[in-house]
Amino acid sequence: MSFDRTLGNIAAQAWTVMEEIGRLTGTAEAGITRACYGEGEQIAAEKVSHFAQGLGLELQPDRFGNLHGVVPGTDPSVKAIMTGSHLDSVPGGGNYDGLAGVMASIATAAAALRDGGQRRTIRAVAMRGEESPWFGTAYVGSRLMLGHSTLAELGGLPRIDTGRPLQEHLDNLGYASAPVMPISRDTVAGFFELHIEQGPLLTARNLPVAIATDIRGNIRYPDARCFGEYGHSAALPRAYRHDAVLAVAELALEFERFWEEAEKSDPSCVFTMGKFGTDPAAHAMTKVPGEVRFSFNVGSIREEVIAQADALLARLLDSITQRRGVRFEMGPRFGSAPSRLDPALIAMVEDSAKAVGPGALHLATVGHDAAMFHQAGIPASVMLVRNANGSHNPRESMTEADFVLGTRVLGGAAMRAANS
Repeated sequence: MSFDRTLGNIAAQAWTVMEEIGRLTGTAEAGITRACYGEGEQIAAEKVSHFAQGLGLELQPDRFGNLHGVVPGTDPSVKAIMTGSHLDSVPGGGNYDGLAGVMASIATAAAALRDGGQRRTIRAVAMRGEESPWFGTAYVGSRLMLGHSTLAELGGLPRIDTGRPLQEHLDNLGYASAPVMPISRDTVAGFFELHIEQGPLLTARNLPVAIATDIRGNIRYPDARCFGEYGHSAALPRAYRHDAVLAVAELALEFERFWEEAEKSDPSCVFTMGKFGTDPAAHAMTKVPGEVRFSFNVGSIREEVIAQADALLARLLDSITQRRGVRFEMGPRFGSAPSRLDPALIAMVEDSAKAVGPGALHLATVGHDAAMFHQAGIPASVMLVRNANGSHNPRESMTEADFVLGTRVLGGAAMRAANS
């Protein structure tokens, strides 16, 4: 049996397991929740490991809880090819963001184990904690694995739902004695990631797959606050108010104007304040609001746009503070540089897409673990599979046929790279 046919059959089995994981880690009403180093993510890890084992592929954990499946190549002297994605979800998210890429990578490695005979070793990896809400920073598993951060730096970060530190959650899963895998530019020749599309373009154009050309960089402040002064809403004229809501609203509207102008030259630019709220214990209809908690996120594939946003933020914080008599505490700043994905790997994905289907659309994408590989000097590529309803919500939607096709495209590209 050919590699592609074997891969298609295994991908259909992977779909069944992925749907089971969805049922075990969420409900139709509340969505999927697989917290980083938490119960849902661990359920997914165990189900993925059991599935891989049934295909003859043993998954080994590293010190950070990432799971690795290795299919040796015929030439041990050359660098490996890696493919994978993440196991966690946002709170109340969908089943396919991350998990689809994990299942496709396991299917690819298992098919290579049966019918491959490829020159390079293929490594499939299921990573932890890509989503930023849990610990206020993204790419936890891949950042630790690739050495961008250490446990000393990240281990004290509290998880949003428990308040307990990352190190404690990790240690509770029993990975303290697991090895640190040798994943670097010296051992890996390229990384391929399959992910659902998180926008509407593939559905709008009736195409099943796309190829990402770039990953947006971003500026993120997940826990910002603005302090004004509480007061009686009927007694304070406007000139005497220090209104925290209006201060943050002004910041939001000024950045919407920036976004509108920036997207003329950079359609990939995005701006979001996903969290915005007053204190339920202190706010009231008859009070001038004295505190607002909010998040701030600007993304672009162009470094100069991110630099402009950074400079504008500094100017606005200063001017709004002076004019409205408020105080901003932006909290920890996170972010990443834009990543131009590897042209040679993109060409391999494109060739694979043409071989098994109608080709692929080219577009920019949001942050994925592939960005961490790129920043480690490892060539990286991301392919996207059609998803009708966006992501980070319970309505994520992907058909089995699109998943199987996407897995065949991923596997075909990985095998091209493994035989290069």
